[in-house]
Amino acid sequence: MGYSDELGFAVDVVQKASVPAMAAFGSRELAVFEKSDGTIVTQADLDVNALIVEAIQTAYSSDAILSEEGPQATDTSAASRCWIVDPIDGTTHFYRKDRDWSIMLALTVDQHAVVGAVYRPALDELYAGAFGEESSFRVKGRETNVRIDPIATGPFRVIHGPSAVALTQLSRSSNEVCFTVAHHGLMGILNMFSSGAHAFVTARTTGHEWDLAPYAAILAASGGVVTDLQGRLHTFNKVDSKILGGVIAAVSEEIHDRIMTLVGEAGLVSS
Repeated sequence: MGYSDELGFAVDVVQKASVPAMAAFGSRELAVFEKSDGTIVTQADLDVNALIVEAIQTAYSSDAILSEEGPQATDTSAASRCWIVDPIDGTTHFYRKDRDWSIMLALTVDQHAVVGAVYRPALDELYAGAFGEESSFRVKGRETNVRIDPIATGPFRVIHGPSAVALTQLSRSSNEVCFTVAHHGLMGILNMFSSGAHAFVTARTTGHEWDLAPYAAILAASGGVVTDLQGRLHTFNKVDSKILGGVIAAVSEEIHDRIMTLVGEAGLVSS
């Protein structure tokens, strides 16, 4: 079963949602509220969330919706199909006028991410993919398919979070692997597409499903895989939305196996 219709819908919705987001991004006055966990949410987050939720309810009324800015007491885990929404991923970046925030949307079916769309309107970058469809990205109007670059044609390139720095200290691999550190949590996964890296690794994440599901779908569509540090597939639309166990995002099963070897050699554990 393919998801071309849902992919087209997701791409269309994240682009439409960018209109109110960019209007707020360019405004000098932006209402900001503090959430119960101490993080901030802006009026733009709420407005974008409302637009996306309404679009889903209109087009796919029987599907469940899990959103970062939705009612968190709602348990959607019994639903086979669930849309996972992050209206503005990187709210702090958005608030301080950085340009690397995203509008993110994913569809999960039976806890697997099958459609993903990530749009960075301030940078004009669109990343999307779905089961049965090729992943693609568009940067400043130019679109291309996400392709796996064989290791044989160049160095093994790994992006890692600060919590996975132990990987770089392996004497055996130091001359075989090109390591690049990425801050800002799971947002670093996008650097895989823009830089042509083979994998992303972090041992620590405070993220939730809406921070990872779109990336998992986009990678899976191009033959990639997203697991925890033990090699267990990350699944979604669970009772607990937290992402636990660290994250390994790889562009292929072969790359994932190689990363798992490095993780074992470094004694890397989730924190």
